[in-house]
Amino acid sequence: MKASAIFAFVLVAAAAGGTGYYAAKHPLTLGLSASQPAAGNGAPAARKIKFYQSPMHPWIKSDKPGKCTICGMNLAPVYEGEAGFATEGNVITLPATTLSVIGVQTSEVRRAPLSRTLRVTGVIDDDETRHRYLASYTDARLEKLFVHTTGVEVTEGQPLAVVYSPDLLTARQEFHALATATPNSPLLAPAREKLRRLGLLDSQIDVLATSAEVTRETEILANKTGTVVARSATVYEGGYVKAGEMLFAIGDFSKMWFIFDAYEADFPALKTTTRVDINVPSLPGQTFTSPVAFIDPNLNEMTRTAKVRVILDNADRRLLHKQTATARVVSESPAALLVPRSAVLFTQREPVVYLDQGGGGYEARTVKIGRAGDDAYEVLSGLEEGDQVVTQGALLIDAQAQVAHSAQGSPPAAPAAQAHEHPATTK
Repeated sequence: MKASAIFAFVLVAAAAGGTGYYAAKHPLTLGLSASQPAAGNGAPAARKIKFYQSPMHPWIKSDKPGKCTICGMNLAPVYEGEAGFATEGNVITLPATTLSVIGVQTSEVRRAPLSRTLRVTGVIDDDETRHRYLASYTDARLEKLFVHTTGVEVTEGQPLAVVYSPDLLTARQEFHALATATPNSPLLAPAREKLRRLGLLDSQIDVLATSAEVTRETEILANKTGTVVARSATVYEGGYVKAGEMLFAIGDFSKMWFIFDAYEADFPALKTTTRVDINVPSLPGQTFTSPVAFIDPNLNEMTRTAKVRVILDNADRRLLHKQTATARVVSESPAALLVPRSAVLFTQREPVVYLDQGGGGYEARTVKIGRAGDDAYEVLSGLEEGDQVVTQGALLIDAQAQVAHSAQGSPPAAPAAQAHEHPATTK
């Protein structure tokens, strides 16, 4: 081979090597993409990832690969042009592992009597219908006093005091004269009636009609058997009393009243047949049971309460006047549709419960509730008998749903509500 031919071959080889080196460093110069193979090789173009999302819990999203913070599954990529995994409106789905951690428990919506117990504090008082005042019918001077303090037990006809009254003395003398001189006189009846109006009992008038003389003083007798509950501050020996002034107040403690205040919200649980169990500190372990006898229809304007009365037998005088007592008011209404109180959430504008749909799915359901019982609410609408509602873990499920909607950038959907309505029981 000639020297000139050899030189030409070397020159061509060097040029080809330089061109290949430049093409490797500057591919776009040759019309190729750094991330794409050359046209004609059949490979698809690469897609851009928008975010990563949990298939089981769609509200769990991330801008980088990882695992779901709830179930631990790998986050799936969602590419541009894809919507990703969507949630099902008011239904939230949780895996078995999450339900186990939360400790979800459910209970059946049932129809049963609604029981409610009120715990109240009141006062033991004497029966007002058996309460009597003993007053002075004329101006008088107290010559002698037999009852000096309250709390004394007295019997009807027992002397309480001796008084001197000129008006009373004159009336007694007039009657005595008629009764002894002319027992059949038509003036005798008016004279007897005058003594009654001056406060004398029929037994005293009968004795006066047959007595030999009229004494200067007059005895004041108890007009009722009972306990002296009050005495006037002016009732002392040697003191003077005016006509109409109260001397003593006598109460009958054989029947006592237990009186307590009830708020407006407690009225549905109170009827005249509602049972009341009463306890007093002076008799530990003993319970007095009696129904409600009267509910005052007049409310106190300041406290918005009404007085409720219970009548108790107290023949043995175990209950003390004006002592404090506590009571349990036990009310039970006719059967109604009931949902456990622990199932109802008040996290939204209206009460919400979560219904177990099976397979880890729970539906948010708006309910309308009525009366409140000890452990259940009366359901007016939104549920049906036999529905399974979450009673434990409902608040955590609700929190998961709130997080889901927040992660999606939209407010929570309004929970569904059943059209079926149950009329409230008011009896």
